[in-house]
Amino acid sequence: MGADVDSGTRVSVQDASEGQSLYRAQVRLLYENLRPGLFVTCLNAAILSVIEWNVVSRARLLAWLGFMALVTAGRYVLVGRYQKQGPTADPISWGRSYAAATATAGFGWGMAALLFFPVALLPQIFMFFMLTVMTTAAVVTFATIFRVALLFVIPTLAPLTLRLALLGGDVHHAMALVAVLFVTVMLLTAKRMEKTITASLSLRFENQDLISRLEKEKAAIHRLNGDLTREVAARTCMTEDLKEREGYLRAVLENVEEGIVTIDQQGALFSLNREALRIFGYREDELLGHHFSCLVPLAERAEYSRFLEGQVERPGSRMSGLGLQVNGLRADGTVFPMELGLSAMTVGRDRRFIAITRDISARKRTERLKSDLIATLSHELRTPLTSALGSLGLLAEAVGPKLSGENERLLAIARSNLDRLVRSVNEVLDVDHRQLIDIKFSPRPVSLTELLREAVAADADYAHGRHVRLAFDPYSSPVFVNGDKSLLLRALSHIVTNAIHLSPPHSTVELSVVNQGGQGIVSIRDCGTAVPIEARPCLFDASANLSSFGIVAPRGLCTARIIIEKHGGSVGYEPREAGGSHFFFRLPAFAKAAGSI
Repeated sequence: MGADVDSGTRVSVQDASEGQSLYRAQVRLLYENLRPGLFVTCLNAAILSVIEWNVVSRARLLAWLGFMALVTAGRYVLVGRYQKQGPTADPISWGRSYAAATATAGFGWGMAALLFFPVALLPQIFMFFMLTVMTTAAVVTFATIFRVALLFVIPTLAPLTLRLALLGGDVHHAMALVAVLFVTVMLLTAKRMEKTITASLSLRFENQDLISRLEKEKAAIHRLNGDLTREVAARTCMTEDLKEREGYLRAVLENVEEGIVTIDQQGALFSLNREALRIFGYREDELLGHHFSCLVPLAERAEYSRFLEGQVERPGSRMSGLGLQVNGLRADGTVFPMELGLSAMTVGRDRRFIAITRDISARKRTERLKSDLIATLSHELRTPLTSALGSLGLLAEAVGPKLSGENERLLAIARSNLDRLVRSVNEVLDVDHRQLIDIKFSPRPVSLTELLREAVAADADYAHGRHVRLAFDPYSSPVFVNGDKSLLLRALSHIVTNAIHLSPPHSTVELSVVNQGGQGIVSIRDCGTAVPIEARPCLFDASANLSSFGIVAPRGLCTARIIIEKHGGSVGYEPREAGGSHFFFRLPAFAKAAGSI
């Protein structure tokens, strides 16, 4: 109901707006056609004055002429003022002003019929003819608005008709009747002309509205065409960009060193890059559409098929990254080792799988050669060095007390240097830290204070050669840990060696141990230059090149980290506020009392 009222209100407002526009156009037509009519009015007034000059009182004639001149001048002024305001003119007020001026002019011509009515019949007929002709011309001008024509026709011809009707004689009565009929015809004509003009104006407005809508539609179509043109251009650019990007991606896929294979949900090969074809020894048309199992050995095909089916059933599960070592099958039937990485992707509604392959046959051969070399060096170097170190130990125990002070010192130096050589050989042979991670050892209670004393004694000569003193804090806590003493001493020696190297001459490297929160914390402090900030995150990484930062053996620090972590501890580094470096590692303290060991 409320919607109907609102709709009716909008229609009423729209109709009122259209009616006001129509009335504005009618008023504008009246004012546009008035000036020629005013000229005719002046001409008729002059003709009437000439005819009546010697017939009526000149004073009365001049008074009437002055009144008509004043009315005509006022109507001229009214037209000028209207034209100055133009489209902003209020049609209601200007229509009323025009109607009032027209009625005044009609009243003036009607008074002429009363004031200047001649006695003779012929002048009477002339006056009747002049007023009717002028009325006919005026109706054409004033018919735009019927009431304006009514306000001119009635005041102009009514007095003449009344005067003719009051006179005696059939001629005057006939003329009065003709005047009545003429007025009626003129008013009917004016009414019909008003309808015609109104319809014409309405049609003009409708055409203007139609033209306006067409112009708007045309402008909208132009805008749409412009948008479509821009969109087509943008899509063309996008298509070119996509083609360029597709070509770029294709070039990347064809030139990477890994083989890239895509597989659909059914296990069929969807695409292979150039490296994948080289690895497996096929042409692309020999593989596309075939099941991926043709690329793996026959004994492993069932396992791969079950794996792929499980991944299809569990679309959200993660898959393996590159590093899975499996066997591949070449076109010639050769089985070779390869690294495999698997991932899944969704293209539309289809799920596909990506396999990244890498032929590691050469790497496996290198690893075998390396393992053989390390085994050989380990046997050829470690065995005699261990034997020599043991012999020096026996010699020191047997004859050490009998030697003089200098000989005893030389024997100790030889034993220390040989022990250092053993550690250096061990570091060189620890090229594969994965072997160190997998090493097995039997943990036993180890005193960290004794471990630090042995490290000080073992590295004292190296420190003396660099004019650095090693000092063990005598107030250190007696902490025991569960571990392999030789491995822990090896880790500690790597850290102490770097601390000595970082220390300036004539400085001291301090070693201490404390028991804190059930952990034994071993600290190695030096007075040298702190490790730069950019080198600290990779300080214990074997692959980092830290020689420019003063780190002599990053592989040794990595070995220390692996050994400490294998014992359930952690290593760290922090700069000292007074300058220098603070290396430390934490190990779980052994719960057993020292006296019970």
